[in-house]
Amino acid sequence: MLKVTQTKNALLDGATIAEDLYRTPNDFEEFFQNLEKPDEVVAKPRTTFLRAGVLTTVRGSAYMEYGNTKVMAIVAPPHEVVRASARRMNMGSLNCYVNYAAFATGELETVPRREKQLSSMLTKALEPVVCRNEFLNFQLDVRVLIIEDDGCLLSTAINCCGVALVECGISTYDLITASTACIYRDHVFINPNAMVEELLWKHRAGHALPSSSDDTKPIQEHGLLIIASMDTFDQLAQCQQCGYLSPATYTRLLDYTLTINKGMRQLIRQVLLQRVKEQHDLDLREKAQNALEDQRLADIIERLKSQGLSELINPSNIKEDPYTSK
Repeated sequence: MLKVTQTKNALLDGATIAEDLYRTPNDFEEFFQNLEKPDEVVAKPRTTFLRAGVLTTVRGSAYMEYGNTKVMAIVAPPHEVVRASARRMNMGSLNCYVNYAAFATGELETVPRREKQLSSMLTKALEPVVCRNEFLNFQLDVRVLIIEDDGCLLSTAINCCGVALVECGISTYDLITASTACIYRDHVFINPNAMVEELLWKHRAGHALPSSSDDTKPIQEHGLLIIASMDTFDQLAQCQQCGYLSPATYTRLLDYTLTINKGMRQLIRQVLLQRVKEQHDLDLREKAQNALEDQRLADIIERLKSQGLSELINPSNIKEDPYTSK
């Protein structure tokens, strides 16, 4: 019996040819030399745009632009878990789902693996923040859509989800903030962009050149550090490290990220306060409109009681139907 197997055409399906086949260590060395390196370390957030309540169809939503990185988070109210093991749950369940937009990346083959990894790390970061003991046997779903990735993707998603949780009315122990810092060739990059992060991943894969004249000596320190913190309790909700860092360098990068988190916390508080003021003004405006409508209906009812129905009918407004007259 003849068996036919379908072969996937990567080019027709929108995938791109892997560029690693045509790159050499000299290409990465040239890329690093042309990279803009900061003269001094400035521990402050990128240019940030943050908006809560961007979607009216869900209860909790937020949109964040951290430089050129764009992320949207959606939080729905907890729903009951229907599986049989739910009766033995002493805390609520938190599930995070991260998805790339169709136009957000060109590496289609690695997207499922990256989405799964980001979802797992995001869940670990948000679990210490949410008061899961308040919704026993219930499940909370957090969904993140990545619109554009220009570095600091996980930390941006954590910040955006923290705002969406507050917007949804989910009880949390504190506001969570996150930031990213890395070091490569003795250069510290605060809020690294996608180019710097790609250079680090390629170095871990063994494609970069050593930093000294001796080719047998590898680069000693290179790595990425992602810190999510709760400043009120001075606790770390998530710590993600990649690469090789000495204790002194690790402490230095940790101080940089915590400083950025404090600045990000102030920004998030301002956004949430502004959101509360906007909602309060909207409620007052709606309440005033309802009061005017109630007063108008009360006037009509009073006129009906005092004048009768015939007094409210204006004969000049009554016209003969042209089709009936024919």
